[in-house]
Amino acid sequence: MKTECIPLKPYWSPPPCNGNKAFLIRSSPSCHLRLKQEGGEARQESDMNQPTSSEHGQLKKVITFKGFLGMGIGCVFGASWLVLTGVWLDTAGGPLNVAIAIILCLVIELPLALAYLEAISTVPLAGGEAAYAYLAFGSFAAMIAGWFGVLVNIILCAWEAIAITTMVGYLIPTLKTMMPLYAVGGSTVTGPFLLLGLILVFGIGLMQHRGVKMSSALQTGITVTVLTLVIISLAVCVAHSDVNNLKPLQTRPTVEGVVALLALLPFSIAGWETIAKGAEEASATLSRQRTALALIVSVVFATFMYLITVLVPAAIVPWQSLLNTDIPFANASREVTGTVAWGYCLTAAACCGVVGVYNACFYGATRLLMYLSQVGLIPAAFSRLHPVYKTPTTAILFVSIIAAAACFLGKAVFIPLVTVAAFSYIVLWGSTLFSVIRLRKIRPNLPRPLPVPGGKVVMCLGVIMTLLMACAMLVPGSPAALKWPYEYLLLGFFLIIGIALYLCRDRSLSDNEQARRILENISEI
Repeated sequence: MKTECIPLKPYWSPPPCNGNKAFLIRSSPSCHLRLKQEGGEARQESDMNQPTSSEHGQLKKVITFKGFLGMGIGCVFGASWLVLTGVWLDTAGGPLNVAIAIILCLVIELPLALAYLEAISTVPLAGGEAAYAYLAFGSFAAMIAGWFGVLVNIILCAWEAIAITTMVGYLIPTLKTMMPLYAVGGSTVTGPFLLLGLILVFGIGLMQHRGVKMSSALQTGITVTVLTLVIISLAVCVAHSDVNNLKPLQTRPTVEGVVALLALLPFSIAGWETIAKGAEEASATLSRQRTALALIVSVVFATFMYLITVLVPAAIVPWQSLLNTDIPFANASREVTGTVAWGYCLTAAACCGVVGVYNACFYGATRLLMYLSQVGLIPAAFSRLHPVYKTPTTAILFVSIIAAAACFLGKAVFIPLVTVAAFSYIVLWGSTLFSVIRLRKIRPNLPRPLPVPGGKVVMCLGVIMTLLMACAMLVPGSPAALKWPYEYLLLGFFLIIGIALYLCRDRSLSDNEQARRILENISEI
């Protein structure tokens, strides 16, 4: 078939790119690559300064490197360091197993994050994993990857809306028993906690409805606040630590304890991939390399912060005493300093972290829903932008409603949300890795400004780690296996929602039009 070079008019009309023009090389419905060979180099060309006739409008290009870094670190380092410390120590069976599991989790996630480096620099679209999967495997794979991307962010939103009630309960203990409404799974849902969760859900929803710039600025401010408070608290607590409190170092066999905790950690050491979904709204002065760098810095920095914040409280008091407390770090610092001030300081930091994580994950979920709608994988209503704020109103309302529903269930779904989200992350990250590998085979000439460091060795390591983690969480009897029936039912519930949206998708789009909408803003240098 003869290759035809035609001008491309973008579905989302981005700003000009150095006055160049974009071209779409079209040789078949499955191959839509915008390249023009000139002078031995593949040059980027674009007529992105042309107005679009799309009803969906134009996303604002406002997110800077600091904004992405705040989004990434804020999303990874949220509230788990304060709320789940006791759960980690209990699940792993001691501080040694916890430390090994955290470091191993970083080793497992780094190859996956490095795959995002290549994917983001090659496909800088708001669709993130869905766009990668489409290029590599087609539209159905794009829906699977896209929905798991939506799923993990919605689950995190739901979890954070519940987690903040635990922290506020530490600050104001009387709220734990005030105005009990009903019980779910042995946990009582109270009026003040329900109201607090709903305020967080709809407050962030309203804020993001009014524009991304305000959201990214808030994220950066919250991240700085959290890190400042945590560092001050750690400096005070380290002076009172005693290594004897870490004994016994482990109460479970190493492999058993580490594997069990690894099933939970992807929930906490996660969220860095949100940067991929924001690539479409990066500032015009921000390079792809800087966007990708923000991702790697986020995951490494936040992981080591988790390591420190779990070992320090375990060294302040005998770590077994932390297992049955709601806020282990705060309780440990209170016992050492003899005052509740530091406990309140830590809890206040965690509350800021909750808002930060919720803000970033809410952003990721709504932008990916909008993308899936624009490319015809879910109903068209999700891609309509507000005429003034240029934000996806329907997607924002959808995510807010699901997160609000979790507030009515309370702590009964607290841990199940953790494990289901962890499994979903493994699927999501794995989809990007497999897409990168597939694209190298079927489209070797596709420009890759940031190829995976380490090449095939790193990617093979990532494949092995991904498959091992997935099997460990699905095989019954494994220390990391999902709990039957509640966690499987919760996962099934979310998948049913995704299937329903897919069945109600916009079927009016042709394959060619769907490909055009997905690939039009891929900038290949």
